[in-house]
Amino acid sequence: MKHASFWALASFLGALAFSSCNASRVVSPIDKGEWRIGGAVGGPTVNTTRLPLMSVYAAHGHNANQTRYAGLALTSLGFQSLQLDAGALQRLIPGHGWSPEINANLGGNLLMSFRDGATRFYPHIGIQSVWIYKKFMPYIGTENWIDPTYGLVDGGKGSLIHPSLHSGIRYTTKWFEFGIEGKWLNPTRSFVIPQQTVPTFRGTGAYGLYYTLAFRLP
Repeated sequence: MKHASFWALASFLGALAFSSCNASRVVSPIDKGEWRIGGAVGGPTVNTTRLPLMSVYAAHGHNANQTRYAGLALTSLGFQSLQLDAGALQRLIPGHGWSPEINANLGGNLLMSFRDGATRFYPHIGIQSVWIYKKFMPYIGTENWIDPTYGLVDGGKGSLIHPSLHSGIRYTTKWFEFGIEGKWLNPTRSFVIPQQTVPTFRGTGAYGLYYTLAFRLP
């Protein structure tokens, strides 16, 4: 029974992993040439069950308007799975006064099982508005994951698009960046895992709260 419960939890983790469970790596382009090394803790709650997640990441200012990043989900390693994410944040419209900065995020997520080598890749695209007030950056945005293998989910319950909404605030000092972010995952449906549908309140996905900390390296 314990063995079965372990793999059930592992499958649950996998389902949540491709539902945009990571906190935003960067929300506004950082200075050209700057590095930020950070981590995030938190996780979604489905019904009354909280799944704690941990990840680390690095971001680099490619130029004044684009920042590239890569991350590793530490929790997945405990379930014999590798989960990597990478992408770029591009400034589309500069902010001015009360008008927010508009940024686009394009990237992908790689998942690979150490048990059988099964590998999946999930592209994602998002957009967000960021208001910059000295050291504070409140923001709101949306992100959509694409599941090219949704047709393999039992009973035709898979979904090509996995949307999420997020909002938060970052506080930046000379050496550190602190953040808190709330996410609403898959707001249009209940979670589906192998052989089982995980019910959520009126089928409205899951909710997560995340905390981030990054070190600034000029």
